[in-house]
Amino acid sequence: MDLKRLGHMVLLSEELHFSRAAKRAHLSQTAFSRSIQSLESDLQLRLFDRGTRSVQLTAAGRQLLLQARDLLRRAENLSASAQYLANAEGGELNVGVGLLAAHSYMQEVLPLLRRDCPGLRLNVEVDHWQNLLRLLEQERIEFLVGGTGPLHEDPRFQITRLPPRDTAIYCRSGHPLLAVAPVLQSSLLLDYPWSAALLDDASALQLLALLALPADARLPALMSCNSLPLLRQTVLHSDSLLFTWEGWLRDDVRAGRLVDLTRHLEPGLPAQGYQLHSNLIQLANRTLSPPAQRALALILKMAGQSAG
Repeated sequence: MDLKRLGHMVLLSEELHFSRAAKRAHLSQTAFSRSIQSLESDLQLRLFDRGTRSVQLTAAGRQLLLQARDLLRRAENLSASAQYLANAEGGELNVGVGLLAAHSYMQEVLPLLRRDCPGLRLNVEVDHWQNLLRLLEQERIEFLVGGTGPLHEDPRFQITRLPPRDTAIYCRSGHPLLAVAPVLQSSLLLDYPWSAALLDDASALQLLALLALPADARLPALMSCNSLPLLRQTVLHSDSLLFTWEGWLRDDVRAGRLVDLTRHLEPGLPAQGYQLHSNLIQLANRTLSPPAQRALALILKMAGQSAG
């Protein structure tokens, strides 16, 4: 269906005069008349009755006119939506955010994205990065910010590493371990339960290695939880040790409610220099939408400033 010829039909229905309608279409009267004739030929319908002094819509023309106007209006809306999308000012963006990223530079990125793209529908899924990776594979999100664990090379994904965050081991003020400080042997940490945002068997083995503990040792009573408020409450009101990234509990440390045990570990332990990385992960060889491209640019900018 030729939208331009439908537009000519609407113009002629409004003017009921070939010369005036042609002028509005910026065409010669001959070219305009040919356009109407071509439309009638394609539709196999007579849309206008032409007289020597008047032009009138036929019954068929009147029935199709409403649909023609609606089709042209929807085409205009489609064009406007495409323009908003191209400028990253509208459309829809579905992203996944890991817990570390959600509580670091993403707190700055999302408000900027809302300010710059007020018409954008933004859907943010916050979860463990392994769960988000499945959503990415299913193309339910365009990209994810996460992946603090070991990432294996996979040709399906394009991965951009972001600046790391230091880790820490927290305990409550008044914890029995603090009576042993200022220098703690890492083996003492095995006497207490552990919690983390993600603490499975693989990451538990990694933590043991970082504390220079034997691989056959076991962290007791592991608690894995993707709710940071619940993790905070657990460490504040029990003898549980919390292994997490440094920073999000800074106010509790300053107020004396929590203590960073990492600073009391035996000198030279790898855990004192251990860092967690976040990554930008997207499907390889796929074109991101303009809103996703703008979001990624903001994330890289904020991550760079954080690293600086």
